[in-house]
Amino acid sequence: MNGSNHLNKTPLLQRRLEYYEDQLDETALGREVLSVIEKHAAEVLQLVNYNRSVLVVWNRNKGPAFIKSFMDSGFEEDLSFTREVEGVKLEKLLLLISEALMDYGSVELKKSIGKYAPIVFKIAATANSLTEIMRMIKQDAIQVN
Repeated sequence: MNGSNHLNKTPLLQRRLEYYEDQLDETALGREVLSVIEKHAAEVLQLVNYNRSVLVVWNRNKGPAFIKSFMDSGFEEDLSFTREVEGVKLEKLLLLISEALMDYGSVELKKSIGKYAPIVFKIAATANSLTEIMRMIKQDAIQVN
């Protein structure tokens, strides 16, 4: 993945995404996560890449750098994802991008953000890596209301 806004599916990224999909497909919670991602990924990418307001929030708050760090943390047991990039904290990015997506997204996207944002914020504050989050999902250690 490079620093651009687009999710460039390099062969390595494609293999990683397939690995995560296989892992998520093993549990009910994982399948729920996959379902939400599949339902909204195209819309979120469209907003992040082409809606000026969302694009500005994403880039000013270092979204591409956080995503790269998050994805990288999924294959190294001792590699944590970054919690701050150039003075921007992960929590700030999550809050501001959630607000922007709520402002410009579809009704269905807004409902999903309303349902899942609290747990995403909690996980972001407590987990250290994608590997850890995947383990939490497999162990059913995440409760979704």
